[in-house]
Amino acid sequence: MSLLALAYPRISKKDYKWINDFREENDELNRRVMEPHFALVFPVFNQRPETFIEEIKSRSADHHSINFVIRCAVMDKNAFTPYWHVYLVPDEGYSQIIKLHDSLYSGKLSHELRMDSPFIPHIEIANSVEKWTCKEWVDQINYLNLEIKGSIEELDVVEYHDERVETLEKIKLS
Repeated sequence: MSLLALAYPRISKKDYKWINDFREENDELNRRVMEPHFALVFPVFNQRPETFIEEIKSRSADHHSINFVIRCAVMDKNAFTPYWHVYLVPDEGYSQIIKLHDSLYSGKLSHELRMDSPFIPHIEIANSVEKWTCKEWVDQINYLNLEIKGSIEELDVVEYHDERVETLEKIKLS
């Protein structure tokens, strides 16, 4: 069992459908596990849920809702698996998401922060062991002149276990 802090974005129904349709075809790892999201705290294994929830509440208390606009896709290689990933990355709202992420990792979770890879705010929409397949998807998306406007209004503290995600608590951003 692991604990995470996710932000399920508020986006239009049209954009939500486009993302899910793309994921249905190309996201073999996560499409049936969780909804499109920004991961703000990655899996934590050695915290009690109550302690984790209180820390997320405390560290997010001074943060406001975040408006974002996504206009591009990028790819990234997972250092621990053979998979490449395709991410939708916001142009606008990028720094606010990074600051929220950094704040969440600034206290009791500081030792959980992965220092081997920079944090890139993103919504993952595809993955493959074939890097050129991911490159084709990125090029296809970036050719579309994509513009997904949305907001992050709250954080979901979730428990991930046996390929299932359960929200333990929702935390509103001010």
